[in-house]
Amino acid sequence: MAETKKTQKLSLKPTVQKTSVPEEAAAWVESRNGAEVPSTIVAEEVNNPKSKRVTFEVTEAQHQEIKIRATKKGMTIKEYMIALVEEELKR
Repeated sequence: MAETKKTQKLSLKPTVQKTSVPEEAAAWVESRNGAEVPSTIVAEEVNNPKSKRVTFEVTEAQHQEIKIRATKKGMTIKEYMIALVEEELKR
C-alpha cells in the first residue's frame, strides 16, 4: 500500500473573519462622531489637556438613579457626574 501525504497544513493561529458593515450602520456611526458631546465639554477638554480619568463602581440601583436624574436634566451620565463634582468642589 502506498501512503499519500496530505498537503494541507494545520494552523494553530486563530483567524479573524472580516464581516462587512452595512452602509447604513457605518453612516450612523459616522454621523454620531461628536454629535453627542456638547461644545462646553469639548472646549473644556481642549483647554485642559492634562485631564485625569476617575473610575469607580456603583451598584446597579445607584447607576439607574444616576441615569434617570441625568436624563431628566437632558444630560449624559458623564455630564451629570462632572456637574456634581464641579458643584461639590465649589463649596
